[in-house]
Amino acid sequence: MATRRAQSPFRTLAWIAGAVVVSLLGGWAVLRAVRTTVDVTDAVEGPVVQAFYSTGTISPVREFPIRANIAGVLERVKADKGDRVRAGDELAVVFEPALQFAQEKAQAELDEKVARADAARSPVLMEFDRRLDAMTGMLEIAAREQARQTQALEAKAGSQADLDRAMDRVRLMTMDLEATRAQRAAKQLELARETQVARAAVNTAKWNLQQQTLRAPIDGVVLDRPTSQGTRVAVNDTVMRVADVTPANLVMRAAVDEEDVAKVNVDQLVRLTLYSFADEVFVGKVIKIYDQADAARRTFEVDVKLDQTNERLQPGMTGELAFIIAERAKTVVVPSQAVQNGAVWVIDADGALARRNVTIGLRSVERAEIIRGIAAGDRVVISPVGTLQQGSHVSTKFIDPLAATGMSKKEPPPEGQSFKGIR
Repeated sequence: MATRRAQSPFRTLAWIAGAVVVSLLGGWAVLRAVRTTVDVTDAVEGPVVQAFYSTGTISPVREFPIRANIAGVLERVKADKGDRVRAGDELAVVFEPALQFAQEKAQAELDEKVARADAARSPVLMEFDRRLDAMTGMLEIAAREQARQTQALEAKAGSQADLDRAMDRVRLMTMDLEATRAQRAAKQLELARETQVARAAVNTAKWNLQQQTLRAPIDGVVLDRPTSQGTRVAVNDTVMRVADVTPANLVMRAAVDEEDVAKVNVDQLVRLTLYSFADEVFVGKVIKIYDQADAARRTFEVDVKLDQTNERLQPGMTGELAFIIAERAKTVVVPSQAVQNGAVWVIDADGALARRNVTIGLRSVERAEIIRGIAAGDRVVISPVGTLQQGSHVSTKFIDPLAATGMSKKEPPPEGQSFKGIR
């Protein structure tokens, strides 16, 4: 009985100690339960790219609309959608009978003008030649009469008045002969001018006739269904479109927002993905920035030439572009959401929140470069801090840093190697 009485106080103390421990553990569990839980990760070293983004469409550098040069009936269509054509190939004919008539009329008028201007068979010039022959004969008679009157006067057998009349006749006949020759020369010039005008009219009529035939301006492909044969078209009506769609000659035509266009420069590096080739990343450079904005969308067109192309690249394919502003191959980075109001919150050794003022460098969609204030390995908060204060103890949920910063995805390699992802 004495032994049992001696053990009783020890049992009581043991029960009390156990109750205290259970209470402490319960309190700790309750405290853990009421603490705010935040997502955390570690700052790591990795690449960062600062860029802005846009969408674009694979397009020919230029499309050539094949338009009707004249009004008429679309008589023949010799190319269809998807047909490959070469520069100068006949694509279609727009027929207008009046043009054929005009050409034949102009040719007939030219033949007449040529015949009238031909020195050997021109009836106009022949008339002048006959008159000149007659006047030359009359001038010779007048000259002989002048010679007889001169001899008669010298022989005292004639009068001075008869000689003067003979001399006047020679002068008048000479003047008429020279005037007729000048008239013939002037008429010849007029006939030559009329011939040139008629020849120009024929050339114009032939050119108008040739405009009936629509030809390919370049080597390329017909992009759409032509207007149906037999349709009456007006001047400048589009019959079809032709473009060079060789993959090496295509460009990515991007629609850049007006707030970003000032950041675009010729030869700027661009990385892009196409929805048709989801696992492939293309690299290119800006080759042209168009000055006029799209009035409805408020975007500017920018042409990007791809460094290497896929042979299956086709016009109309769409994708996304990253216009690179700056990039670092290796630097301290944190997830972009870790930067809150210009600072980064970390978890100190005691598990409490601590605010760090940082200097931020490049920023991308998923990560930010930290120049000063955070070192690789520091545990940073990526959840919104909200009303939590400095020194508050929180529960944490750890997120793998590669997943948090997007580096578990394919990354751009060092310069000189092929790019495998846009971040």
